[in-house]
Amino acid sequence: MKQIPGSYFAPCARAGRVESLSYGEKHVLVYLPEGGAGHILYLIHGGGGDQRSFFRDDFLHMIDHMTADALMEPMYIVSPCFYDPGETDKTPASSGIAVKKFCAELRDRVIPLAEDRIGTRFRREDRAISGFSMGGVTTWYAFLQAPDLFSRFLPLSGDCWVCGEKGGGKFPEETAAKLAEAAEKQSAPDYRIHAITGSRDIAFPNLDAQIRAMRAYPDLFGEQLRYDVLEGGVHDYETIFRYLYNALPGLFSL
Repeated sequence: MKQIPGSYFAPCARAGRVESLSYGEKHVLVYLPEGGAGHILYLIHGGGGDQRSFFRDDFLHMIDHMTADALMEPMYIVSPCFYDPGETDKTPASSGIAVKKFCAELRDRVIPLAEDRIGTRFRREDRAISGFSMGGVTTWYAFLQAPDLFSRFLPLSGDCWVCGEKGGGKFPEETAAKLAEAAEKQSAPDYRIHAITGSRDIAFPNLDAQIRAMRAYPDLFGEQLRYDVLEGGVHDYETIFRYLYNALPGLFSL
């Protein structure tokens, strides 16, 4: 897996801009690339974080450089927060409840708000969702609950909790069966999943067991599922930025 060039963490001459959009007591951050884009990515933070967790200078500079150097096509990036306003309990159990119900908020509030601002209602073929840790759990819930909204799924160091907390590791076969059931309901197997984690990541045992169980459904999770493990990769945003650096160029061509 390629390293991010050190120069990509410095400001880029051709830079996008970030806007904050509000709905009720909450807000989302939207990255608007210079000149617009034909694709959009909804990027979900990890447990205990918020919409600013990804939108740090080093990440935004990286995206600017990748776009300017034609490593990837320009894309809009939307960073929401799955916690309710004033939520102080951000334990895994509480976060698991928050992400399970967040897809409804994505559908009803976040996507209309962001795409009205952009001026385009994107097709599912042009929408992707990704997230780190609990954001990865959110991404799996989106596969289950919102296949009409997204065609590309990029869970990063997070397993599916549809069968319970850390369900990918505790109940891999049952979790894979639930995901297969959701996949079978789609009109065509045109979805793509790219799951990534690291060998030293705390999420590795759970995600790895889940992916192995999903391989028992080759018609649903054969060419539609890519799985990468970075040797020595750990559970932090710096490592996740490296995953995104490698994954985003091919996200919509998987």
